[in-house]
Amino acid sequence: MPYGNIMTIRSQARVKRGAADRAVDMDVSQTTHRRYQAVLFDLDGTLRANQPEGFEAFIDYAARVGLHLTPEQIEACERAVHCYWADGVQVADHQARYDERGFWINYNRILLDAMEIKDCDHCAHAIQDHFEDYHPTDVLFPDAPAVLAELKAEGYLLGLVSNREHSLDPEVERYGIDRFFYFTLSGGQARSFKPDPGIFMRALRLAGDLPPFQVVYVGDNYYADVVGAHGVGMDAILIDPRDIFRDLYGKRVKRLRDVPDAIRAAVL
Repeated sequence: MPYGNIMTIRSQARVKRGAADRAVDMDVSQTTHRRYQAVLFDLDGTLRANQPEGFEAFIDYAARVGLHLTPEQIEACERAVHCYWADGVQVADHQARYDERGFWINYNRILLDAMEIKDCDHCAHAIQDHFEDYHPTDVLFPDAPAVLAELKAEGYLLGLVSNREHSLDPEVERYGIDRFFYFTLSGGQARSFKPDPGIFMRALRLAGDLPPFQVVYVGDNYYADVVGAHGVGMDAILIDPRDIFRDLYGKRVKRLRDVPDAIRAAVL
């Protein structure tokens, strides 16, 4: 999630060119009714996350400064987090406008506004004071290797597409999941960030020029992942553990481990 994950530098995508990686090993009879040939994954919030997440820490710190939030306010706050980080133009503008602390205080104000908390500017500052002691752990979700191995074994071409500016290669190698991906692609390399179509079109080319309807994107952010994928004709599966997007999208799962079943259930 957002805290500690501001994009920094441009990067290059890695494309594995070995024949074994290019080949999708499947029997034609097994794929006649299969809808997808490739599965593209988001990284942050989908395969890995900060623990505790920035959103969870924000809610905790808001309580510490005396804000008694309703479940409806907490849900509105989480949707606002997703919406904010899906707007790369706005994020870049705010980064240019503020110093680091000012950026996060402004971000806190945006979340407070989303919860309709008025006349509490000191709350934004007080919450940020607590974030000075926020030191999350970088965690690969335990289900990630098994899910990726399962899908690759079934013959799906797998790609990793993230809005980061850094190369994704060091990350996937550190997590030990690089062997699963045919290619990785960052927003910096594509010079396009979700939900803009450019990054998705580049991903389709790296996937062997597959038609969009044969590709599904798996992510956790409705505004960046679902809207972006649909914009180029891809399908999408949204990981939505707390059902915050229940009124916006139907193809949702609660956990990463539910993704393979959702993919298998989709047929032509």
